[in-house]
Amino acid sequence: MGRLLVLWLLIGGTACSFSGTQPQAAKSAAPQRPARAAPTPAPTPALPPYYVESLRARSYPGGSLQVGQLMFHGAGFSKYHMTWPSGGQTMTGTISLPDGPGPFPVVVVNHGFIPSSRYWIGQDSGIFGDPMASHGFISVAPNWPGYAGSGPGAPDLPPIVQEAVATLDLVSSLATLPQADMRRIALIGHSNGGGISEIGMVVDPRIKAVVLHGPVSSDMADNARKWWLTTPGGTGSIGSPDANPTGYAHLSPRNYFAASDPPTLIIQGTSDQDIPAAWTQATLASLQSKGIKSKLSLYPGAMHDFAGANLSNAVTEQENWIRQAFGMPALT
Repeated sequence: MGRLLVLWLLIGGTACSFSGTQPQAAKSAAPQRPARAAPTPAPTPALPPYYVESLRARSYPGGSLQVGQLMFHGAGFSKYHMTWPSGGQTMTGTISLPDGPGPFPVVVVNHGFIPSSRYWIGQDSGIFGDPMASHGFISVAPNWPGYAGSGPGAPDLPPIVQEAVATLDLVSSLATLPQADMRRIALIGHSNGGGISEIGMVVDPRIKAVVLHGPVSSDMADNARKWWLTTPGGTGSIGSPDANPTGYAHLSPRNYFAASDPPTLIIQGTSDQDIPAAWTQATLASLQSKGIKSKLSLYPGAMHDFAGANLSNAVTEQENWIRQAFGMPALT
């Protein structure tokens, strides 16, 4: 009986000891999620190249302005052919250089629309620039891309923007001309050249004065509906205003006028048969609403192309406006 008791105690004790040391099932580790990379912002889509925002961000390297063959000697100046680079192309134009070493202030004259088949070098630009060359201003007048030996413009830009880009590359190229005063540069534009100058003034802060003679609308949709849609290649890749209203809004200088823009004079005949008076009044109102020094000078009875006394008086008014902007004395 004693042995049985001892044996029972040994078995029970062993059972208790075994139970106390029974291994527990290992807890399974929680699966580790792979570390997530920080989110990368989606790239902002590039704006179309003809938007004013894109034109402001664009570089205008220009290059060496080459004075070419003499055209003629004027009163106190000489007029030459010239070339400069733009967009990998050679552009052509004219330059009227005052006698003397300079430095001279500069006017860049943008001519109006003339079909390339009827255009002759200096047409619709010499009448505005050469009188100022007689008074100590360098006058440069670009031939549009594809005109008179100028290379083509970039195919992704509508014609008026191609012309503005070539003009601003010309402004950059003036730095290679020892006689040019790069602190005093003005834009002068007639008709469609006024539209080119409107674009230039809201894009390039180097422009310090602007004179617009019977300019096209500062709302480019107006110009498209009146002319571009019926002109082969007139709208380029931007289509019609009805199909692309946002594109036209971003191309229209009126939507980008700012108080820091240069003083702007508009000269127009009251009988202008090409440019509606309402367009000009709307441009003036927009300029003035932004605090830009601006003025509209109306010539009674004058048509789109000035001649005779109207032209002479307009050019004098043009020069005095630019002289005032440059801090120069007025003509006497």
